[in-house]
Amino acid sequence: MSRSFSLPRLSCLALPVVVMLAPAGARADEPTAAAPATTGVAAPAASAPAALAPAASADAAPQTTVVELAADDHRATIERRVGTTTPSGFPLLETGVLQVGQWEHQCVAPCALRLDNRYAYRVAGDGLVPSDSFSLPRSGDRVRVDAKMGSSTGRVAGVVSTGLGAGAMALGALALIATPILHSEDVGSEGFRTGVLAGGVSALSIGAIAVGVGLYLWFSNDSHVHTQTSASR
Repeated sequence: MSRSFSLPRLSCLALPVVVMLAPAGARADEPTAAAPATTGVAAPAASAPAALAPAASADAAPQTTVVELAADDHRATIERRVGTTTPSGFPLLETGVLQVGQWEHQCVAPCALRLDNRYAYRVAGDGLVPSDSFSLPRSGDRVRVDAKMGSSTGRVAGVVSTGLGAGAMALGALALIATPILHSEDVGSEGFRTGVLAGGVSALSIGAIAVGVGLYLWFSNDSHVHTQTSASR
C-alpha cells in the first residue's frame, strides 16, 4: 500500500516545477520585445536629410520678378536676349563690336508677366527702334517698365537727310572756295563764276537745313526705357 501512495505524491510535486518554469521563460523574452521601440526613436533622424531637400531646391530655383510694360505705342514688345552671334573666321580680330543679339518675344504692351532676372531685356516692335538692353532690378517684387518708342521710318529718314545735307554742305563749301580761284585764274566767264558762287551758297544753305532736320529726326526717334521698382500688391 505504500507504493500506491508514492505515485500521486510525485505527480503533485512535478506540477509546481512546471508552473515555476513557465514565467521564467516569459521574462527572458521581454528584452527582445522592447527592441522595436528603440528603432522607432531613431526614425526621425533618418528622415532629417529628406526634410532639407525642399530648401535646397528652393535656393536653386531662379529668381523672378513681375514686370509691367507700359509704352506710348501699341506695337511695343518686351523681348528677352537668349544669345548672341558674331561673324566667324576672324578669331584674332574679335572685339565684340559686331555681335548681334538673338531676342525672344515675351509680351506686347500693355501687359504684365513674371520674368527671369538672369536675362537681359529690351523693348522693340514692328516699325519701332529697339531700346538699349537692360536688366531687371533685384530689390523689388514688381518692376514697371515705361517705354517711349521711336519710329524706325523716322530714324531712317533722319539718317538719310543728315547724310545728304552733309554732302550738300561739302559741295557748297567747295564752290565757295573755288570761286576766288576761278576769278584769279580767269577761268570761264563772269556769269559762270557768279553761278558757281550762287550755287555754293544755295547748296550750303540747303545742306545746313537738311542736316538740322535730319539730326532732329534721328535723335527724336530714339527709344528710351525707364524702370521703376515697387513692392508687391
